[in-house]
Amino acid sequence: MLLKLKEKKNLALKKEISLMNWTAIFLSLIFLRVFIEQFLSHARPRAFYSLFIEYSHDIYFFGITFLFLWILTSFLTKKNPCELSFIFLLGSWLILLPPVLDMIRTQGSVFWSFYILSDFGNLSSHFFTFFGNLPSGIVYFGTKITFFLAIIFLSIFIFFETKNKLCALISFLFFYIILFFMGAFPTFFFIGHTFFSASQKVTEIKAYQIAQFFGSSQKILGVASQNLTYNFASNLNLIFFPLLIFMLIIFSFFWDKKKLFAVFFNLRFPQIIYHSGLFLIGIGLGTVDFSQNFSFTIFSLMAILCLLLVVWLAWTASVIVNDIYDFEIDCVSNPDRPLVQKIFTVKEYFSLGIFCFLLSILGASSVGFSFAGLIIVYQILAYFYSAPPFRLKKFPLFATFLSSSASLMILFLGYILLSDDQTIRHLSWRIILLLWITYTFSLPIKDFKDIEGDKKYRIWTIPVILGEKKARLMVAINIFVSYMLSVFLLNEMRLFIWALIFGTASFLTVTSLKVKPRQLFWPILGLVALYTFILVRIIFL
Repeated sequence: MLLKLKEKKNLALKKEISLMNWTAIFLSLIFLRVFIEQFLSHARPRAFYSLFIEYSHDIYFFGITFLFLWILTSFLTKKNPCELSFIFLLGSWLILLPPVLDMIRTQGSVFWSFYILSDFGNLSSHFFTFFGNLPSGIVYFGTKITFFLAIIFLSIFIFFETKNKLCALISFLFFYIILFFMGAFPTFFFIGHTFFSASQKVTEIKAYQIAQFFGSSQKILGVASQNLTYNFASNLNLIFFPLLIFMLIIFSFFWDKKKLFAVFFNLRFPQIIYHSGLFLIGIGLGTVDFSQNFSFTIFSLMAILCLLLVVWLAWTASVIVNDIYDFEIDCVSNPDRPLVQKIFTVKEYFSLGIFCFLLSILGASSVGFSFAGLIIVYQILAYFYSAPPFRLKKFPLFATFLSSSASLMILFLGYILLSDDQTIRHLSWRIILLLWITYTFSLPIKDFKDIEGDKKYRIWTIPVILGEKKARLMVAINIFVSYMLSVFLLNEMRLFIWALIFGTASFLTVTSLKVKPRQLFWPILGLVALYTFILVRIIFL
């Protein structure tokens, strides 16, 4: 019997599941769980938004929990997480067990299994009684059994791998600690928040305060609560999304740190700063128009962090698409790219791009569907820019017009976070027009570093058509004109001297052949940032 179990365990370890397959099966099982709870049980039908909140919350909860358990198992067994992928894929079927067990016991209903909301003093009693000190309205029947089975199975697996009873016993304890931490996460978070904010003594925390904290219907910046029943889960999602991203980064380090660092150093950091700046400018413009909505709360800060991570993920997805279809060009101009270095296969890289795209949609939707819509438009524009059959980057000016349109989606993302109705109808057309013109005629600055590759494969950028020297002059003139245009489009003559100074400095920087093509973006980005700061001080403050 033991030999058969060992053979099956060894076979399972040899099966490696791809990122896309694992993700697809995991998301499908979460969907089946929601289907069982909402359509097969005696639950009342719910609206789409409520179902989405529950679905996304389950993704976060189980995703973070699995990553914790997976990393710990990898550490204890000294195996790469990749070798454990099939084991945890089998374990993911346990996600379906709690509602099924509840329905068997109640003949059709699902117990209300809620988080542990407890004062500091009672946490230990919850821990040592295995969730046995819960209020009468909360019953961890199916959940308790599932937690116990997960701990037992993983501990047995640890024993088979290490042949060490003490290690298996310690793993049993740590697995339970992880599950208890996730089951009581709102309590632990509130204790930490209370401690650092010094709003009251940790020992004075009451359970109802935790419920009020997470269940608050208060607006998060300009985003109003859409469902009072699901405020708790919706607010918790804003914390879970950054935690999920953090856990995925840690997991990726254990999986293959070479690939993780390759992706990290391929992000084009000037563009990361550029995109982050656009998002923050959008927030600033939204604050000017909706000053009553701006507030510093933990949930408003988490919403900003979520969307900032969403922007980075969306940019990463667009970079991956661009790298795949620019492979030949990168072999000439950018030999350090991950695909050229053969760190990834095309299939692996494409799967990573899809994964980043899905994560960006999930994170944006956790703040609101309007934000997800903007991110989808951004990705569509980025795909049309880089990929066939359109591959619009081949056409000068039209390519930068498309890039400027995508950039505006990021600015709008920040603006509607403050807007009362999550639209841009209150945003001045002068600002939109200024940015559209500026980006369209200035963004060719990013193409100088790719002249050799673009020329070889007939990508007709401005630097390829005019040559580096003439293209520098043209882009420099465009940037200078953009500075001066800000004075007249915004109708603010106090900006004239500043626009002249920064426009001239930018002109001289771009036309100077001493500044290498790969270094052009940094000084221009710095000058634009300084001018933007001065513009804000003059017009808005």
